[in-house]
Amino acid sequence: MKNEKNEIKIKTKGVTAVICAEREKIDGLGEDCYSYSFDSTDVGYIAVFDGCGGMGARKYPKANNKTGARIASRAAACITDEFYGEKLFRFDGSDCLNLQDRMKEAFQRIKSAVDSDSAAMMGGDLFKSLPTTAAIAVIKNNDNSRMVCEYLWAGDSRGYFLDADGLCQVTKDDLKTDEDAFSNLRSDGRMSNVIHADGDFRINSECLILDKPIMIITSTDGAFDYLSSPMEFEHLLLSTLFEADSAEKWEKALVDAICPVTGDDFCICAALFGFSSFADCKKYYKERFEYLTSKYMSRITEDTTEKELLSLWGSYKLSYYRR
Repeated sequence: MKNEKNEIKIKTKGVTAVICAEREKIDGLGEDCYSYSFDSTDVGYIAVFDGCGGMGARKYPKANNKTGARIASRAAACITDEFYGEKLFRFDGSDCLNLQDRMKEAFQRIKSAVDSDSAAMMGGDLFKSLPTTAAIAVIKNNDNSRMVCEYLWAGDSRGYFLDADGLCQVTKDDLKTDEDAFSNLRSDGRMSNVIHADGDFRINSECLILDKPIMIITSTDGAFDYLSSPMEFEHLLLSTLFEADSAEKWEKALVDAICPVTGDDFCICAALFGFSSFADCKKYYKERFEYLTSKYMSRITEDTTEKELLSLWGSYKLSYYRR
């Protein structure tokens, strides 16, 4: 718990590029975090975590008066990185349960270390000890043309991929109501499941075999929840990509584009696979970006009505939910 940065680990091997665009709304008080690593093996991961500030607003004097949400996101990032470092991602259907057990055990230990109040916390779903979301993408990249990607998540942080057919959301938000990515921008549905230290939670999983070239993405809701439609999140990713001539400049362009729009902390991690260079990546997505701009973004203005947005979403979601 001594690490006060928003990232935990940076190693990159066997991947064209990795970027992590993040910003705290208030410096030093942010509750989002990320970790990633691609070491010398053929397995790597990207992950984001969003400490749940409402239900985790309680401050802990034993942890320098940090909120439970801030502690939780950083703890989850460290635990995920340790799990990866011990080579425990097996891609055999057991990863979600094994990581879930590791999180439960570790969060109980952390709670015992920082909590000086032995009384049970009151408030039911409104308050949790050390609550955080998670969106983790673990990639086995040992084939020239295809790769395995296992998505693990809890809460409403999301995992995606982006290929020539556009952005696809793989994860499903853990919500108390049945909202899709468009309707949840309006209703802001309450989460039904997050990682925490008070009892049961689950880590969901979905494993896909994907063709390269491809972009794998994990994101906290601060990056997409303040846009008017999911189409705009894909456009945000690609428009900033085309502004840049390097991965580092793309990362900065993403931060610069999101900061004026969002009302929250945010973290986006993206990993590029199967590209010979950053310029090759831009060439690959050029046709998709032009199609997205022409079919959707050119029709979204300040005067676009909710009915018109819903109609555009009806067309776009066929591809967005294809997996």
